[in-house]
Amino acid sequence: MDLIEGIESEIRRLRMIQLEINREILAGKFRIPIHMGFGHETLAVTCVAALEPNDFVFLTHRNIHFQIALGASLEELENEYLLKSDGLAKGKLGSMNLMNPIKGNIYTSNILGNNLAVALGSGLASTVGNSGGVIWVITGDGAIEEGVFYESLLIASSLGLPIVYVVENNQWSLATNIDQRRIPIDLRKLAASLSIEFSPLHGNNVTEYLSTFRKIRNEVCESMKPQLVEVNLESLGGFITDIGGDSERYINYHAGAVRIEPSDHGLLVNNSSDPIFNISEKPVGK
Repeated sequence: MDLIEGIESEIRRLRMIQLEINREILAGKFRIPIHMGFGHETLAVTCVAALEPNDFVFLTHRNIHFQIALGASLEELENEYLLKSDGLAKGKLGSMNLMNPIKGNIYTSNILGNNLAVALGSGLASTVGNSGGVIWVITGDGAIEEGVFYESLLIASSLGLPIVYVVENNQWSLATNIDQRRIPIDLRKLAASLSIEFSPLHGNNVTEYLSTFRKIRNEVCESMKPQLVEVNLESLGGFITDIGGDSERYINYHAGAVRIEPSDHGLLVNNSSDPIFNISEKPVGK
């Protein structure tokens, strides 16, 4: 099995573990909020594949895809979500703050945008200690609306910190998309105004994602300057709801079970943003 085949196999592993967790949420197995990452698998696997031993990862409340990519098993996640002592974090962190320091994930926060500021300290430590490591900060299109996003980019660029900011742009915040809640934010222009290199990713192309992340990591190490990546993706598994009259509305999920109904909405079958998969799951609940 070559590298790309191995990565594609890992992406499928992420999808299947999430599907099982989702079934268990629907069955009422867990009592904590869990944010699924259907459609985010390619990003997580290729980003993790680009990590080096001295790198650190800072995650958000939606972290299940990265935890699996970092090596978490179905059993470890199940037990953690059940708050058992043999869970991934010995049942002490649950879902929204789950981290795995052994694999480089030294911080995860359920507070929107919180990890952006905390990562600055790690970036400064890496610079002062000349560790050769890169700090990877995962954030979303909602968190970039907060002041801490701009302030963190400004400080990282001013101090020359080896940080890669990865924005998961799924267009949604709870039940409102970007067009419904704000004007567009041009991250390329914002990055340029702060002397930060910018790279866009979309389409779940495994080769492109991996080569881009590896290239960015090398450049950050050489230049000791941060970079910004915007990954345009679709969080699969939302649902259509009747809002009265003849009107319907698509609702993205936030926490809890994803309503997988491919026969009606095609959200997990031949989805244009999810070309690797051709999953024929039966509906598992409304």
